[in-house]
Amino acid sequence: MKHSGGLLHRLGALVVIAGTALAGPVMAGAWNQPEGQGLVIVKYEPVWSSFRFDEDGDQVALLQQRQDHVLSVWGEYGLSERVTLLVKTDWQDADDGFHRYRGMGPVEIGGRWQALDKDGWQVSLQASYVSDTQGRNAAWGSAGEGEQEADLRVLAGRSFGGRYPGFYELQLAQRWRDGLADEVRAEGTLGVHFRENYMAMAQFYAGKADIESDVGGARWLTLEAGIVRHWNDWSVQAGWRATTAGRNIPAGDGPIVALWKRF
Repeated sequence: MKHSGGLLHRLGALVVIAGTALAGPVMAGAWNQPEGQGLVIVKYEPVWSSFRFDEDGDQVALLQQRQDHVLSVWGEYGLSERVTLLVKTDWQDADDGFHRYRGMGPVEIGGRWQALDKDGWQVSLQASYVSDTQGRNAAWGSAGEGEQEADLRVLAGRSFGGRYPGFYELQLAQRWRDGLADEVRAEGTLGVHFRENYMAMAQFYAGKADIESDVGGARWLTLEAGIVRHWNDWSVQAGWRATTAGRNIPAGDGPIVALWKRF
């Protein structure tokens, strides 16, 4: 799924990187990049859906399995101590039995401004613009549906110490779209270092699309669990994501593999 999105199935990319927030030199999500430093994440997300959630939230079988393969690149760079530049794009191979698309996805560009850094708390504001594409523009839509988009969100996170140090973060977002329903999203991440250079992460992506033309809007709750291993300026992530509840959306699941590089 794209941006997987959430409240975001799609902004997956925005929240997945939040899990790096306290991993040594890695900083992302509500934590800004230091001035003159950056982070690049290359991520592969295959998702298979044999069922979907209907209007009542019940699982029903799809006539044909839906497949989405997304290879994304996400980059962050600290322009100053409080401002970070954000850029993302992806390559998609999407097939839902009715529409097929293979090629480049949209380009997302934006910025994040740190509003608070106090007593372990980080609060930031983030805005981004997403260009048009013939690929998948929403987890609940078909390839080619939708045009340009704008995303505005608030990110709040806090670090903690103790035997198992870690962090937690929450993001609340509004996404406006041309050609597709607007969305409200909420996303959360919990990361805990259980061994030196190892971190366990648990995440959720939830969202709600507006109702258009008397058709019920999509709803979703996607859960993800994974492990991150760090080597100096490099990190590797492996995990599994599944949409566990929703309405008018595929009940997809699949692995996630990502490689991070700090510079």
